[in-house]
Amino acid sequence: METSDQYYRAIKRIKEVAEASNRAYLTSSKLADMLGISQQSASRIIIDLEKNGYITRTVTKRGQILNITEKGLDVLYTEFADLSRILSIKNNIVIAGTITSGMGEGRYYVARKQYIIQFQEKLGIIPYLGTLNIKVDQASLPELRKIRGFRGIHIDGFKTEDRTFGAVKAFSAKVQSVPCFVIMPERTVYTDVIEVISDKYLREELNLHDGDRVTVEVYT
Repeated sequence: METSDQYYRAIKRIKEVAEASNRAYLTSSKLADMLGISQQSASRIIIDLEKNGYITRTVTKRGQILNITEKGLDVLYTEFADLSRILSIKNNIVIAGTITSGMGEGRYYVARKQYIIQFQEKLGIIPYLGTLNIKVDQASLPELRKIRGFRGIHIDGFKTEDRTFGAVKAFSAKVQSVPCFVIMPERTVYTDVIEVISDKYLREELNLHDGDRVTVEVYT
């Protein structure tokens, strides 16, 4: 098994070849040259990356296609987030999307006492009991991936008698200039919907309805 650093370096080189498409025609010998290692080692890295879900691989007449998965992209965006933190670079990330209705789960989770106490202590708000759900535009998905890579404000998970509630992370944000927080599970979940909490009922505050377009500025 190769080290995580070798994973990162290999995924980074594959991304350089793939550019925006996340799909690269790349031989093991070419990857070996890019990494400064033997072809045998490069072949082993490709196999390990595929086995661990960082890439998928397809063999065609033109050669093999390496496709970086969401898990693989997370490696790059997490590195970006870590470097931003180490270098004290502040990133204001703007996401565009459309208001959509949830299944009522946001209200259920936000209403848990153990979360509410932490929201008050760590975020400084007692949230409205519900979330504003925004379906992120395709063009903004790379920005969403960036946010997922950052640590955010940690909210502890907890257990009750009948279930476990996972840890979440929160990011200070604004929706149409109204202060709020974007929240997401610390355990990576691949979805194109973000959830927003506020001490205000944002749909009423901003006169929002399903299908309305909004932008969210997130502070990492």
